[in-house]
Formats: sequence, C-alpha cells, structure tokens
Amino acid sequence: MINHDLSREAVGRMARVDLANVTEEPASPIGEFDFHDCVCGIGAFVGRPPWEQHTAGDELLHVLSGESELTILDGANDVSRVVRAGELVVVPRGSWHSNDAPNGVTMLYLTPRDGNRHSWDDPRTAG
Repeated sequence: MINHDLSREAVGRMARVDLANVTEEPASPIGEFDFHDCVCGIGAFVGRPPWEQHTAGDELLHVLSGESELTILDGANDVSRVVRAGELVVVPRGSWHSNDAPNGVTMLYLTPRDGNRHSWDDPRTAG
C-alpha cells in the first residue's frame, strides 16, 4: 500500500523549488511511485519548467496549491489557461505543454513512464 499525506497542511509544508536556480529536475517531495504505466509524484515549483510531450499516453495534473498558467499545444486547438488549487487537468497524449507558475504551484502528476520529450525551447518556434 502507498499512503501519502496530501492534506492542505502537509502540502503547505512542501518546499517549492525555484526553477531559475536548478540545473536538473528537482525531486518530488514525496518521492515517485508507479501506477500502472505512469510515474507519479508531486511537482512543487516556482517558475517555468521545460516544455513536455508524452507520446505514450495522457498526463494527469491535479493542482494541490497555488496556480499555474498551463499552455497546451494541440494543433488548431492550442489553449492557455490558469489552473488553480483543486482543479484536475488531463493533458492529451502527444500535446506539447508547459506550466508557468511565477508565484508557485504544487501539483500531483501521473505521467506516462515511456515516450517523454522535454525542451527548454518553445515547440512553436523551435526549428
């Protein structure tokens, strides 16, 4: 059995990593665990992580505290919106996406284990 405290108090104690000051992906405050074909954990950060694309499946994001502007590139259906604490988002398979959290966000993620790409360059302008 896997059991993690994700109460408001526990989430409030999780340190958010300032992405401007890191050179590698920060560790999840609860560690990572497997769920079906996904890697699960907590992202707690300030700033913008690299763009991501998951070709092996959808990604689930559940915002636990703070907010982030989530941009999803999906051809003609590109969308950018603020997601806030309590919201759950499913990012469609194959869609480049990025979060921007200048004031910080803490979110639970379920990310496909395989088929992942990352880029600091915006896929819309990368050549």
